[in-house]
Amino acid sequence: MRDPAELLDLPAEASLTDIVANLRRVPEPLIDETMPDPFVLRLTPTSPGGARTAGLWLVATTNDQPFAFRLYRFVGGRWMPHLVEGRHCAIFPEGRLPAWWNAGELDPLSPDLPRDLVVARWAPEIDVRNGLLTLHYTARDRAGILRSAYATATAIDGEWTDHGFLDINVRVKDLAPDYPGGPAGENPIVGMIDGHVAAAVDAEGRERTFLLTKVDGNGLRWKDPVTHEVRKATTPILSHEFRQHADGRIEMLGEAKVLHTNGPHHDGLIEGQFVVSENGQSHLVYSAGFFGNSEYRTYIAKLDLLANEVRDERLLIDSQSPALGGQWNGPGHPSFVKLGEGLYAMYLHVWRNGFEYSKDGDQRKAIQCHVSFRDLEGRPCEPFLVEERFSARASGV
Repeated sequence: MRDPAELLDLPAEASLTDIVANLRRVPEPLIDETMPDPFVLRLTPTSPGGARTAGLWLVATTNDQPFAFRLYRFVGGRWMPHLVEGRHCAIFPEGRLPAWWNAGELDPLSPDLPRDLVVARWAPEIDVRNGLLTLHYTARDRAGILRSAYATATAIDGEWTDHGFLDINVRVKDLAPDYPGGPAGENPIVGMIDGHVAAAVDAEGRERTFLLTKVDGNGLRWKDPVTHEVRKATTPILSHEFRQHADGRIEMLGEAKVLHTNGPHHDGLIEGQFVVSENGQSHLVYSAGFFGNSEYRTYIAKLDLLANEVRDERLLIDSQSPALGGQWNGPGHPSFVKLGEGLYAMYLHVWRNGFEYSKDGDQRKAIQCHVSFRDLEGRPCEPFLVEERFSARASGV
């Protein structure tokens, strides 16, 4: 697979057509291993860790493994396991998992989950800010509740300090005031997942930072005592403004706000949120539907983070997209790396056609596509999936 950075070496007059001429018609997995919720970031020589760690790094969900969040590095045109003293480096190595993490305790709202969803170590993302690397991730605590947690380091392959989970979970009646109670109690705590950091500059020129999380209400169902219909909780994406101190500790500022919530067309949930800012406009990219089959898909919408407003939602990629080459489905949980003016690599997980979670377990693979915010003449435009728009041209290559 080509290094995405090579796209920057095209001649100055190169257009998206030149890029498309070098794209594969059928995406290949970044690596052969299962890689749910892939997150890729580019570190520079001035990033924490310095020139030694500069380049592209990949990390993903690890579920119920004895380690969590192994690191992969792009070297010589390929993604490779990052080795330290001959061993595959993980942010949390075997034998050094945080003591507060779940060890098999069941989710009180969903006690029938399979083990790989019970022992959850999900959705790692690394934020680079103020001389620190901050890992935001999801894990269950000893009561089986999903928590949004974080850890810090001064080098990606160095020692990570876990700061535990943030006290930001909500309760059921915050989502559904008429919830009648159930086996987990009258008003139990709901899981919180998928921490993503976004920033915006206010009218006074101050950069303000926000942690965006998803309330994991899709696991909560009950029968309405009046209508006897099955009800489901919503899965809002919350925006939490915060300040991070020099020691890495995060301090929340004020109450969380509902940034966006799922509608009937989202099939029960939205999640996997990621913010991209280009052409003077921020965009919220997120996924919807069941993660474990072809229902999963990804949307994009315009975002005003300071006004707490999301609008103009539209589908970015689903299982019918020509960008998947007719061999993959369920594209979701994206992350983005900027390649050039208006051009981004988008990393998602997908299922190979014929596979799904209910019969095959977790077989999600990570692939790369491209999203552009510039048209063929280099003018700002609405974002589009490069492989999809120019699939006919690519097929002639």
